[in-house]
Amino acid sequence: MASSKGGSLQEGESSNDYRQKKMGIVGAGLSGILVTKYLLSIGLKPIVFEAKEGIGGVWRETFASTKLQTPRPAYQFTDFLWPSHVTTLLPNHSQVMDYFNSYANQFGLLDCIQFNTKVVEIRYSGKESGASAGFVDKSERIGQVQNSTGLWGKNGGAYDDGEVWDVGVHNCNGEIIEWYHFDFLILCIGKYGGLPKIPLFPPKKGSEVFQGKVLHTMDYSALNEKDAYENIKGKRIVIIGYQKSAIDFAVECAEANQGENCPPCTMVFRKPYWFVPEDYLISGVHLAYLYGTRFSQFLLGKPAQGFLLNSISCILAPLRWSMSKFVELSLLWKYPLRKYGLVPDASFLQSIASCNTGSFPNNFFPKVEEGLIRFRKSCSWSFYSKGIVLDDGTNVEADVVVLGTGYDGNEKLKTFLPTKFGDAFDKSGAALSLYRGLIHPRIPQMAILGYSESSSNLQSSEIRSQWLAHFLSNKIVMPSVREMEVNTKELQKYLKRLTPMFWKACIFQITDNDNLCKDMGRNQMRKGNWYDDFFSPYSNMDYGMDN
Repeated sequence: MASSKGGSLQEGESSNDYRQKKMGIVGAGLSGILVTKYLLSIGLKPIVFEAKEGIGGVWRETFASTKLQTPRPAYQFTDFLWPSHVTTLLPNHSQVMDYFNSYANQFGLLDCIQFNTKVVEIRYSGKESGASAGFVDKSERIGQVQNSTGLWGKNGGAYDDGEVWDVGVHNCNGEIIEWYHFDFLILCIGKYGGLPKIPLFPPKKGSEVFQGKVLHTMDYSALNEKDAYENIKGKRIVIIGYQKSAIDFAVECAEANQGENCPPCTMVFRKPYWFVPEDYLISGVHLAYLYGTRFSQFLLGKPAQGFLLNSISCILAPLRWSMSKFVELSLLWKYPLRKYGLVPDASFLQSIASCNTGSFPNNFFPKVEEGLIRFRKSCSWSFYSKGIVLDDGTNVEADVVVLGTGYDGNEKLKTFLPTKFGDAFDKSGAALSLYRGLIHPRIPQMAILGYSESSSNLQSSEIRSQWLAHFLSNKIVMPSVREMEVNTKELQKYLKRLTPMFWKACIFQITDNDNLCKDMGRNQMRKGNWYDDFFSPYSNMDYGMDN
């Protein structure tokens, strides 16, 4: 069965008044609630579809031990600070969820959200379409109309009269598809969740031959505390991966398996990454002073910066190298990385440029030293009946194999889009294809929020939500499709020079935020005096709307 609900202009409404436009948002995680708040602030009331029963996205289902990776002062809304009773530097997931819920209640966001409502299909079509009338899918035509010299939307605006996004959703019963029609659609589906990366194996070497249990960290996160504990207590655990979720799980496993007869857990990984202490202090210097100031980002340069600035960047390359080496040597001194074969091949600069860094839990290496966590490096592996086989032929027995192999955010995004639009993303990934980290030049009337990473994803999403509010209220005119594509290609070229892991596209926040502020007509220098502007760390609080 199908029903259709209106979301386009009604007869007699003015197409020039942006407040009459219909806004759709998919997802009520961090990005979803942020953009909802900023759309409400300009007089737009969006409809938000959330498949779960509450807000929070990946924070709703995570390990009991999971904490913020970003220190609390750098991870807060510009107009809604952390409550005074939260004093820990890295709040845990319960505190984060309480903070999100308080934010949503403060600004009346819950009234916009339809919970337990799953988006099952979206189409780009004409206003006369509908589930009962039959869709006229215009994605083929858009590929021709949005040529390399044309403008995005109508005259570079957000809207194109006569075209809408049709969104089909399942309610909690899952039996009826309801169709909604929107003048503009914002995807806030998140790249870390929903679609796990699962390794592929030759015949008879996959999980089908393993007699134990195989879980992705996403599956483990969805378990209640009792079931999660029973899955790891007294079990021989092998963890695949060495990113944040794998490290967090290793600590949780070690906490559950202490005692004389408890087996250690084994981490199997291809390559290690640089991780910093929870307090982000590097030999007494906060990491933000090394990589979070305008001066530090000036050392790194920026895309298409011209001959003079390129020359200066080359001259200052030894200083750039020295900063990276200082961090590396400090971490090698603080942690027994050499002892356990955990020294990364990439430099710290290359790692932080692609957001391939995190923070070690304070109790991680104490558990390692106690023998509760072990490491095995292997470029490839496969299953056998009693565990896994490493690339040197060694067998590692296991009762449970946990895949900390991450998520396929690009493929997840493509599953939401009509095929023609999904194919618009090149192999570099979604984030590198988005102008201002939001807009794909060849996908009209849509923004994708939450795919551009940075040292603080809250900061990245909040300033982009502010930018979207300006754009959707007709205060920003987009450049041509050609100009946007040149901009994204310059970013790709720059990141390829900077780091071999360029596809993760970690945004350099100050440089990127400067562009967003310029578009919004705001002062790019946010501190009030030249010294602080160049040498003090920038945080989310520098980008409040009242600043």
